[in-house]
Amino acid sequence: MSKSRDDRISELQGVLQRNLNIEPPEPSVDIIETGLLDSLALVEMLFSIEHELGVEIPVDRLELDDLRSISAIAQLIERCEAETTLPAG
Repeated sequence: MSKSRDDRISELQGVLQRNLNIEPPEPSVDIIETGLLDSLALVEMLFSIEHELGVEIPVDRLELDDLRSISAIAQLIERCEAETTLPAG
């Protein structure tokens, strides 16, 4: 069973707080534009998401807009999870 968007957002806020020591902003806040995350922190965040949440995020499919907000990251994770559960064919 997949998680609700709100559950996923809560998980992502926890990842930011625990691993990057960042007070999580509202889900729609642009975390890049506001300077909360720089390029190194983005990489650390992606690693933490994959490690803690058990989701694989293909690097070749990443777009900067997918990482701009917690809400956008939650949508990215949902897409990645959906793609891994599709039947082969």
